[in-house]
Amino acid sequence: MSKRYKTIDIMKKLVGLTAIVILFSLTITAQGKKERVRKGAEFTSEQQATLQVKKLTLKLDLDDNQQKAIYEIMKLNAVERQKKREIFQKNKQDGVQLTSDERFEFQNNRLERKIEQKTALKKILNEEQFEKWTKINNVQKRKGQENMKKRRAAKNKSRGQRDGKSGRQIRNQD
Repeated sequence: MSKRYKTIDIMKKLVGLTAIVILFSLTITAQGKKERVRKGAEFTSEQQATLQVKKLTLKLDLDDNQQKAIYEIMKLNAVERQKKREIFQKNKQDGVQLTSDERFEFQNNRLERKIEQKTALKKILNEEQFEKWTKINNVQKRKGQENMKKRRAAKNKSRGQRDGKSGRQIRNQD
Protein backbone atom coordinates (compact mmCIF):
# COMPACT_ATOMS: atom_id res chain seq x y z
CA MET A 1 0.00 0.00 0.00
CA SER A 2 2.72 2.49 0.85
CA LYS A 3 4.33 2.09 -2.60
CA ARG A 4 1.00 2.94 -4.20
CA TYR A 5 0.66 6.16 -2.17
CA LYS A 6 4.23 7.14 -3.01
CA THR A 7 3.51 6.65 -6.71
CA ILE A 8 0.37 8.80 -6.46
CA ASP A 9 2.30 11.52 -4.60
CA ILE A 10 5.00 11.48 -7.25
CA MET A 11 2.34 11.70 -10.01
CA LYS A 12 0.67 14.64 -8.25
CA LYS A 13 4.00 16.44 -8.00
CA LEU A 14 4.76 15.81 -11.68
CA VAL A 15 1.36 17.14 -12.76
CA GLY A 16 1.80 20.22 -10.58
CA LEU A 17 5.31 20.82 -11.86
CA THR A 18 4.15 20.42 -15.47
CA ALA A 19 1.37 22.97 -14.91
CA ILE A 20 3.85 25.46 -13.44
CA VAL A 21 6.22 25.02 -16.38
CA ILE A 22 3.39 25.54 -18.90
CA LEU A 23 2.17 28.70 -17.15
CA PHE A 24 5.71 30.05 -16.94
CA SER A 25 6.34 29.44 -20.66
CA LEU A 26 3.03 31.11 -21.61
CA THR A 27 3.95 34.17 -19.55
CA ILE A 28 7.34 34.45 -21.24
CA THR A 29 5.77 34.08 -24.69
CA ALA A 30 3.20 36.81 -23.99
CA GLN A 31 5.90 39.20 -22.76
CA GLY A 32 8.00 38.53 -25.86
CA LYS A 33 5.11 39.53 -28.13
CA LYS A 34 4.63 42.82 -26.28
CA GLU A 35 8.32 43.66 -26.61
CA ARG A 36 8.26 42.98 -30.34
CA VAL A 37 5.49 45.54 -30.83
CA ARG A 38 7.50 48.31 -29.15
CA LYS A 39 10.71 47.60 -31.04
CA GLY A 40 10.05 49.93 -34.02
CA ALA A 41 9.29 52.94 -31.83
CA GLU A 42 12.81 53.00 -30.38
CA PHE A 43 14.41 54.71 -33.39
CA THR A 44 14.45 58.46 -33.94
CA SER A 45 13.08 59.83 -37.19
CA GLU A 46 16.65 60.44 -38.45
CA GLN A 47 17.60 56.85 -37.69
CA GLN A 48 14.49 55.53 -39.42
CA ALA A 49 15.22 57.67 -42.50
CA THR A 50 18.85 56.52 -42.57
CA LEU A 51 17.86 52.87 -42.42
CA GLN A 52 15.23 53.29 -45.14
CA VAL A 53 17.70 55.04 -47.43
CA LYS A 54 20.32 52.35 -46.91
CA LYS A 55 17.80 49.63 -47.71
CA LEU A 56 16.77 51.47 -50.87
CA THR A 57 20.42 52.00 -51.80
CA LEU A 58 21.01 48.27 -51.62
CA LYS A 59 17.90 47.47 -53.66
CA LEU A 60 18.08 50.30 -56.23
CA ASP A 61 21.82 51.07 -56.40
CA LEU A 62 21.42 54.78 -55.56
CA ASP A 63 24.21 57.31 -56.04
CA ASP A 64 25.17 59.90 -53.37
CA ASN A 65 22.90 62.69 -54.68
CA GLN A 66 19.93 60.34 -54.84
CA GLN A 67 20.64 59.13 -51.30
CA LYS A 68 20.69 62.68 -49.93
CA ALA A 69 17.47 63.67 -51.69
CA ILE A 70 15.64 60.51 -50.62
CA TYR A 71 16.94 60.91 -47.05
CA GLU A 72 15.19 64.28 -46.79
CA ILE A 73 11.92 62.79 -48.03
CA MET A 74 12.14 59.81 -45.69
CA LYS A 75 13.04 62.05 -42.74
CA LEU A 76 9.98 64.23 -43.32
CA ASN A 77 7.81 61.11 -43.56
CA ALA A 78 9.26 59.69 -40.34
CA VAL A 79 8.65 62.95 -38.46
CA GLU A 80 5.07 63.05 -39.74
CA ARG A 81 4.47 59.40 -38.78
CA GLN A 82 5.83 60.05 -35.28
CA LYS A 83 3.47 63.02 -34.80
CA LYS A 84 0.47 61.00 -36.00
CA ARG A 85 1.44 58.04 -33.80
CA GLU A 86 1.58 60.28 -30.71
CA ILE A 87 -1.81 61.80 -31.52
CA PHE A 88 -3.41 58.39 -32.02
CA GLN A 89 -1.89 57.01 -28.81
CA LYS A 90 -3.16 60.01 -26.85
CA ASN A 91 -6.64 59.63 -28.35
CA LYS A 92 -6.63 55.91 -27.61
CA GLN A 93 -5.65 56.50 -23.98
CA ASP A 94 -8.34 59.17 -23.63
CA GLY A 95 -10.91 56.92 -25.32
CA VAL A 96 -11.53 59.49 -28.07
CA GLN A 97 -12.65 58.12 -31.43
CA LEU A 98 -12.40 60.00 -34.71
CA THR A 99 -15.55 61.19 -36.42
CA SER A 100 -16.19 60.11 -39.99
CA ASP A 101 -15.10 63.56 -41.24
CA GLU A 102 -11.83 63.32 -39.29
CA ARG A 103 -11.19 59.82 -40.64
CA PHE A 104 -11.86 61.05 -44.17
CA GLU A 105 -9.48 63.97 -43.67
CA PHE A 106 -6.81 61.64 -42.28
CA GLN A 107 -7.14 59.21 -45.21
CA ASN A 108 -7.18 62.06 -47.73
CA ASN A 109 -4.02 63.63 -46.25
CA ARG A 110 -2.28 60.26 -46.17
CA LEU A 111 -3.04 59.66 -49.85
CA GLU A 112 -1.90 63.17 -50.77
CA ARG A 113 1.42 62.56 -49.00
CA LYS A 114 1.81 59.27 -50.88
CA ILE A 115 1.21 61.02 -54.21
CA GLU A 116 3.72 63.74 -53.32
CA GLN A 117 6.30 61.14 -52.32
CA LYS A 118 5.77 59.19 -55.52
CA THR A 119 6.21 62.26 -57.73
CA ALA A 120 9.30 63.35 -55.78
CA LEU A 121 10.85 59.89 -56.13
CA LYS A 122 9.99 59.84 -59.82
CA LYS A 123 12.06 63.01 -60.23
CA ILE A 124 14.99 61.62 -58.21
CA LEU A 125 15.17 58.07 -59.56
CA ASN A 126 15.84 57.05 -63.13
CA GLU A 127 13.19 55.08 -65.01
CA GLU A 128 14.61 51.64 -64.21
CA GLN A 129 15.02 52.44 -60.51
CA PHE A 130 11.50 53.86 -60.30
CA GLU A 131 9.98 50.73 -61.86
CA LYS A 132 11.91 48.55 -59.43
CA TRP A 133 10.81 50.76 -56.50
CA THR A 134 7.17 50.48 -57.62
CA LYS A 135 7.40 46.67 -57.72
CA ILE A 136 9.03 46.56 -54.28
CA ASN A 137 6.34 48.87 -52.88
CA ASN A 138 3.53 46.74 -54.30
CA VAL A 139 4.97 43.56 -52.78
CA GLN A 140 5.42 45.23 -49.38
CA LYS A 141 1.87 46.61 -49.54
CA ARG A 142 0.44 43.18 -50.32
CA LYS A 143 2.39 41.55 -47.49
CA GLY A 144 1.26 44.26 -45.09
CA GLN A 145 -2.38 43.73 -46.04
CA GLU A 146 -2.07 39.97 -45.52
CA ASN A 147 -0.44 40.49 -42.12
CA MET A 148 -3.17 42.93 -41.12
CA LYS A 149 -5.85 40.39 -42.02
CA LYS A 150 -4.10 37.73 -39.95
CA ARG A 151 -3.76 40.05 -36.94
CA ARG A 152 -7.40 41.13 -37.12
CA ALA A 153 -8.60 37.54 -37.47
CA ALA A 154 -6.50 36.46 -34.48
CA LYS A 155 -7.69 39.43 -32.44
CA ASN A 156 -11.35 38.77 -33.27
CA LYS A 157 -10.95 35.06 -32.61
CA SER A 158 -9.45 35.67 -29.17
CA ARG A 159 -12.21 38.13 -28.28
CA GLY A 160 -15.03 36.00 -29.69
CA GLN A 161 -16.23 38.93 -31.75
CA ARG A 162 -18.67 38.88 -34.62
CA ASP A 163 -17.68 38.86 -38.25
CA GLY A 164 -17.89 42.44 -39.56
CA LYS A 165 -19.42 41.58 -42.94
CA SER A 166 -22.12 39.07 -42.11
CA GLY A 167 -22.69 39.82 -38.42
CA ARG A 168 -22.26 36.13 -37.56
CA GLN A 169 -20.52 35.04 -34.40
CA ILE A 170 -16.92 34.06 -35.10
CA ARG A 171 -16.39 30.53 -33.81
CA ASN A 172 -13.18 29.15 -32.43
CA GLN A 173 -12.15 26.31 -34.70
CA ASP A 174 -9.73 24.69 -32.30
